[in-house]
Amino acid sequence: MNDILFGNNNTEVIKRLSKRYFKKNRIRNLAAILAIMLTAFLFTSITSLVFSMSSSVQLSMQMQKGSKADGDIRYLTEEQYEELQNSDFIKEAGCRRFVGFASNASGHMVEINYADPVQQELTFCTPTHGKAPKKANEIATTDQALEALGVEAKVGETVPVEFTLRGETYQYEMVVSGWWEAANDTGSLLIVSEQFVKDNPEIFVNTYAEDREIAGTYMADVVLKDKRHIQKQLQEFARSVGGEPEQMNADNYIACSQNQVGNAMLQPGMMLSAVVFVLLFVVSGYLLIYNIFDISVMQDVRQYGLLRTIGTSTRQIKKIVNRQALWLTLIGLPLGLLFGFLVSRMLLPVVMKFFQANALNAMQVSVSPLIFLIAAVFTIFTVMISTRKPARKAARISPLEAIRYTGQEKKKTKETKRTHGTKLSYMAFSNLGRNKRRSVFIVLSMLLCIVLFNSIIVITQSMDEEKWISRSTKTDFTVYNSVAVNGVSPFQYREDGLPVSVVDLIDQQKGVEEERILYRNTRDDSDVTIDYKFEDLVCIAEEAEEDSVSKAYENGLSLRVVPGTEDGYFGNVFGVSEAFWEDVTIYEGENNPDVLKEKMETGDYVIVGTIIDRLTGEAEEETQLQQQLQVGDSITFSKDGKEEKTCTILAKATVVATEYETYAGANGAAYIGGDAPFLYMSDTKFKELYEEPTIFSYSFNAEEGEKENLEGFLADFTGENTSVAYTSTKLLQEQLASNRNIVLLVGGMIGVILAFAGLINFTNMMVTNIITRRHEFAAMQSIGMTNRQLRRLIVDEGVYYAAGADVIGGLLAAILGMTVLKNVLNSPSMWYFTLRFTLIPAFFIAVIYLILAAIIPVVVLHFFNKGSVVERLRTAQ
Repeated sequence: MNDILFGNNNTEVIKRLSKRYFKKNRIRNLAAILAIMLTAFLFTSITSLVFSMSSSVQLSMQMQKGSKADGDIRYLTEEQYEELQNSDFIKEAGCRRFVGFASNASGHMVEINYADPVQQELTFCTPTHGKAPKKANEIATTDQALEALGVEAKVGETVPVEFTLRGETYQYEMVVSGWWEAANDTGSLLIVSEQFVKDNPEIFVNTYAEDREIAGTYMADVVLKDKRHIQKQLQEFARSVGGEPEQMNADNYIACSQNQVGNAMLQPGMMLSAVVFVLLFVVSGYLLIYNIFDISVMQDVRQYGLLRTIGTSTRQIKKIVNRQALWLTLIGLPLGLLFGFLVSRMLLPVVMKFFQANALNAMQVSVSPLIFLIAAVFTIFTVMISTRKPARKAARISPLEAIRYTGQEKKKTKETKRTHGTKLSYMAFSNLGRNKRRSVFIVLSMLLCIVLFNSIIVITQSMDEEKWISRSTKTDFTVYNSVAVNGVSPFQYREDGLPVSVVDLIDQQKGVEEERILYRNTRDDSDVTIDYKFEDLVCIAEEAEEDSVSKAYENGLSLRVVPGTEDGYFGNVFGVSEAFWEDVTIYEGENNPDVLKEKMETGDYVIVGTIIDRLTGEAEEETQLQQQLQVGDSITFSKDGKEEKTCTILAKATVVATEYETYAGANGAAYIGGDAPFLYMSDTKFKELYEEPTIFSYSFNAEEGEKENLEGFLADFTGENTSVAYTSTKLLQEQLASNRNIVLLVGGMIGVILAFAGLINFTNMMVTNIITRRHEFAAMQSIGMTNRQLRRLIVDEGVYYAAGADVIGGLLAAILGMTVLKNVLNSPSMWYFTLRFTLIPAFFIAVIYLILAAIIPVVVLHFFNKGSVVERLRTAQ
């Protein structure tokens, strides 16, 4: 029968029928294309945003590190470097020849190097203004380096360059051929030309084996073909050319180092968020696309039934439906991918503002093909699972069922015990049970928006500004060297300290009060060692470095040991101004402010600082080392190997971020003292112990009415002097507001899309109801129902759907807020949140839904229930 009707060219007939149904269902097509577009848009925008954020974070860290290569090899001979260039495992290798450090640079470290074009590109040294040096007297460097050398960042400027090498001082008058903006406030590279190397052969004599002078050796940043086991590959090469990569004192030592920020790193939280978003979009896309095709199939159910009567197989019916889905996907998918990518590009600067506060200074839009591949795969997957069931339903429906179809699900008849007569509201309510499955889908698709919007508002209004500020700083302003916030190369040395001149300048400003200076020991202070009198510490590992040794103990903690000593620890020691004792938070020991202040100023006591647990506001759990330091114990400070001072532990106190690092974090303590407990003493005693005391930060409050003026002064000053940075309560407020806006923007965009999807589903359902019930409406009107009553009936049905979504959505929002959100916002990473639950957003959306649910059915009825009663009765039959 099938062969007789369709002939031998079944494919052509299926294609023709598919086109006919496709052209007929214009409203369905528009809704389906929009649904697929929205689904692809969601997947693309989030995937692109995640990729771009990852690339931006990676690029920013690489710029601070000064290299985007996989690793670097140092101290090669010329022959070894040539072998490196010709090695099979190398994709590309730069060439760097060290010259020295500019001795005439003020306030900024300037390292002088020769670098070939590959090396310049890998280390972000390609001029953005002018060009790379060619002549012997040309140089290229950063704007900050030129400022430190006393000249303007301008091509053609003459710049004096001075350095010392092998005991001899060299001075040159160079010309700026190009420059670029500095990415790192700590230091810059100054690039000389290849001609300079040729004209000054005495500088580049290789004497490394004799005097450890690295000028004359070859260094290279390298990109490998295989990104696995980078450190191992580099070390194997070093051994293959006769070098020793692990023994620093060996004459043939070759340093091999993997770039730890060479690969993009997605944080677990970011990955979890991406997974949650993907699942949410799959669900919302499924609900949207499934309903559209389910409704479309039911609209064409009689046509599919007629096809079944003439012998069309279930497989062929599925092909007709799936072919239409394919065409719609081919139209909607590219549009969704394009708009999703463009929107993510617009959102990226807003999202990255949060990271800029954490010293990330680069932004890169990722155009990886994986973005579009991942988004396309998930979109196609969503379309497939969404159309599978409607296609199967169309294929399985019998001709008799198709002719009798009214849009009402089959159910067992039961005796009606009571009736409410012909009251329209009860009739409308009973009509909700015609297709319970579809009713559930409609309600579910609408309530997702309610739950999401309410959760977003709960999250944003739970951001506690008081916690955010008070657990980060105790003063209105804190000023420090910009190195202090550098996560890659943090505060470590005396040169990283805040200049006294900056402190004096700020102190002269009107409105400064309650100022305090925080001094800090550095890795340069190797003449002062500390004996904590720790017991039962067993050293299980030693890791040698160039200028210090870190001893790791069986408790997992490590202490930095001063070179040349066995147990002379650097420690983490702070000297504080008198104002520090006025608001110190003591949790054990002397807590009388007056007594505490009096005793601390004698210099005979120290306080042990414990980092504040930002979640609870109390002290974090003490480490095993902190537990060994009890109030009343003594700690000995030695100078040049001789005991200098023994201090008694007076108390233990909690310290906020700006009292040991910065509000943005960084990890200078790990580089200086390791896991050594924080010790606080008076600034007077600190200056006696440390002959060259280093200022870590300068904090102060503002007099009433002067806060804005001081904010403006510091903003201008740090803008002109990039080696100085500051934080303030205003900046912290702005950062929190930025975080809040990001959540509102991203969550709000998703919420609007979900709401739009729910309303599309609702509209499509109302269209289907009216089309499939035209005969029913005509019959009721033939026995007396007026047009007004019909509109009332349809409006009541729509309002019931909206009310169901409102009530269930509100309940789910309440349950989610008091369970899941409560637990999440009480986690350690969410320390600045205080749950402030509300259902006002849910109520607001509920009202909007009710209004739209009353308007949409009227509009749909007007367009899809035209014609006289007689015409509709005849057409339906």
